[in-house]
Amino acid sequence: MTDPVTLRPIELPRSLTEDAADRIREQIILGGYRQGEHLKEAHIAEQLNVSRGPVREAFKILRAEGLVAEEPRRGVFVVSLTAKDVTDIYGLRAAVEELAARLVCQQQDAGAIAALRGLVEGIGDAAATGDASAVARADVAFHQGLCALSGNSRVLEVFLRYVPTIRGLLRLDEQIMPSLDQVMCQHAPIVDAIAAGDVDLAAQLARDHVLEAGRLLVALLSEAG
Repeated sequence: MTDPVTLRPIELPRSLTEDAADRIREQIILGGYRQGEHLKEAHIAEQLNVSRGPVREAFKILRAEGLVAEEPRRGVFVVSLTAKDVTDIYGLRAAVEELAARLVCQQQDAGAIAALRGLVEGIGDAAATGDASAVARADVAFHQGLCALSGNSRVLEVFLRYVPTIRGLLRLDEQIMPSLDQVMCQHAPIVDAIAAGDVDLAAQLARDHVLEAGRLLVALLSEAG
């Protein structure tokens, strides 16, 4: 008896709430909304051409991410993501991904290494389309995959805790990319070091890659400010 056919899961369309949260988050991070600025639900809904419901739900997402705060009887206000916030987040990411790379390398699991190479190829495929947003998403997928393959659930949990904020930085990531093709070249050496069993090099490359991205984002935020 042959194996049953495996169908690729259907990707559900994004909700208006997610789209609204993305638009608002982007402006918070880019400085379009100033720290402490009052976000008016009705005005934002009008600008986005949606009802107030998705905007209200988007505010809940952004509150959970620590980007906005709600004050009783006053409304929702911006809590800006500062250069220090980015430094802190990327510093934590660097430590987590350094550990993840070390753990994956120590395991020397052929399946895990193949999965990582596939994620690097995914970055290359996205680059071939010329879509910077797709490259940035593939980039995040690689780092999430590295943490997932570490075998340490806590490592993945810490990474996932900051994925919403990291995704909120995607548009900034696009602005600091030297070229789409080079993004793949930045990740391949990490996998090569893991495949070679060089634990210290794999950890160092993973750490340095994240820290450099953080430094570039901080510089960009400083210029925008």
